[in-house]
Amino acid sequence: GFDRGGKEDMPTTCAELPRRSTREKRPPDRFQASIVCQVNIEPSNFNKIKLYPTKDQVAWQEAMNKELKLLKDLEVYEDVKLPPGERAIGCKWVYKIKTGVDGTVTHKARLVAQRFAQSDKNYDEVFALSLRANTLRAALVWAAKNKCKINLVDVETAYLHAPLQHTIYMKKPLGLWMEKLIIGN
Repeated sequence: GFDRGGKEDMPTTCAELPRRSTREKRPPDRFQASIVCQVNIEPSNFNKIKLYPTKDQVAWQEAMNKELKLLKDLEVYEDVKLPPGERAIGCKWVYKIKTGVDGTVTHKARLVAQRFAQSDKNYDEVFALSLRANTLRAALVWAAKNKCKINLVDVETAYLHAPLQHTIYMKKPLGLWMEKLIIGN
């Protein structure tokens, strides 16, 4: 061996700890296609609801029933026979999924008239009044300047409260007379 000044030859190997990476471990990109997530997709029309799981079908039916109850309670429509010479416009359901701040999912259904089928001269005269953002800002500035108390009010289905100048005939929506939801093929 090698002489170290009279000391015995001792092995000089010491156990080194393996070097660990500080990078975050994540799966390779090739596994990204395997990630499953829940996506809430709204049906595009009434007939597509039967393609959804039973739980969603029931939720959509409840949302439509709630909308129809609001329309009935506010006396928005009355069931009449179409007079001769008049034309009824169509309608459709519009579906929306709302997610709350706490993560709760709410199904909303809204019945809308297809006004593009309205061919008479009063087509442009039928609209629901709504507040412009500039008008609201001006009112808030005036209220702040005059130290007025401001109350916020949300009127559910506000557009239903506006009276119409003309009678509009509309076809019955799909699902209006359904007593219970038919699930299956």
